[in-house]
Amino acid sequence: MRLLVSADIHLGSPIRSVALRNPDLGDQLKRASRDTFAEIVDLAILEQVDALVLAGDIFDNGYPDLKSRAFLITQLARASEAGVPTVLIRGNHDALLDHRAHGDLGPNIHLLHKGAPTVEIGGTAFHGLSFDAAHVAKSFLPDYPRPVPGKRNVGLMHTSLDGAPGHDPYAPCAERDLMAHGFDLWCLGHIHAPFERVDGPVLAVMPGIPQPRHFGERNGGSVTFVSLSEGAPEFERRTIGYLGFSECALDLSTCSDQQEVLRSLRDAFISMQVPGRDVAVRLHVTSDRHGTELVTELAAEVLDSIDRVFLDKVKSAPPPRKPGAEPDDLVRLMLDELAEEGFRQAALQQLEELRLALPSEIMGELDEGVLDALLEEAIAEVSLTLQEGASQ
Repeated sequence: MRLLVSADIHLGSPIRSVALRNPDLGDQLKRASRDTFAEIVDLAILEQVDALVLAGDIFDNGYPDLKSRAFLITQLARASEAGVPTVLIRGNHDALLDHRAHGDLGPNIHLLHKGAPTVEIGGTAFHGLSFDAAHVAKSFLPDYPRPVPGKRNVGLMHTSLDGAPGHDPYAPCAERDLMAHGFDLWCLGHIHAPFERVDGPVLAVMPGIPQPRHFGERNGGSVTFVSLSEGAPEFERRTIGYLGFSECALDLSTCSDQQEVLRSLRDAFISMQVPGRDVAVRLHVTSDRHGTELVTELAAEVLDSIDRVFLDKVKSAPPPRKPGAEPDDLVRLMLDELAEEGFRQAALQQLEELRLALPSEIMGELDEGVLDALLEEAIAEVSLTLQEGASQ
């Protein structure tokens, strides 16, 4: 038996953080999430897999977005008509998959939940439990069915496992307990970066988000094929998605005029092009004369004539100070303030307040681990502004 495993599609995601910076990129990402899901169905049909497995968070929120639900039903019906059944569970974002409120999804589409946790396809038993609330703080594993004797057993679970940076503890489950449950394969969702775990004959797959929505999810963009045979399950991770996120470092400190800056930006963006795919670039600029706002404006002009490349964000910093050079008075005062007792704790508290006010899809971008980088970026921006003023 061969399966195509995916999760965390997040249809209907508002893409708010990116759209605020770049509305064109936001619109492109909204289309990309739908196009990528259609590509997943195309792959399942082309490869004639025995089942398409979706481990939760097919949708992004609980709003009555019946257009997105109709899109899902239409796509899964295509797979069904081509002889590819779908097995899926609800994740913490999937109120639109509530069968009691919205009805069934259609023939050959199997939504697993507490009332119907198991379905058999081609001699393989699939087991899964769905979220009935937006947050579940305890493990689902004790409620999962036991393996069906004499058959291959596949589990679907939406879980943070033992926990992951940037992810709240949704249905947490110890990895060792999961692998010891007796299933041959676990298809997991919730963590947007892909990984696999192997314990003897048992395989657990987290396929990752197939279409990243922002720079923090740049390690996504994949689905996983799994083959179940007599031996241990075998897997193949496959790159997918219509738009990827990339970083580009660009040194503008030697540019003598605007023409050179524009030429450097153009060369950098052209080098980031990927045949047949859109790419959003986060630009890291080194310059003692060109701040973030100016470079952003110039980059937007350059990108008007370059296909399939979008600007995600610009970060500017001055060149490193020469050994022995003293920082500017204001920068020195800021550095002294950072070293003051209690400053970090106060900064962390403010960061947490801001994090909780952000849309859920980008909360992870402001976890505790980014504080030092944010402080360094702020000091670099002040230093750059001072140097710009001194050079005028």
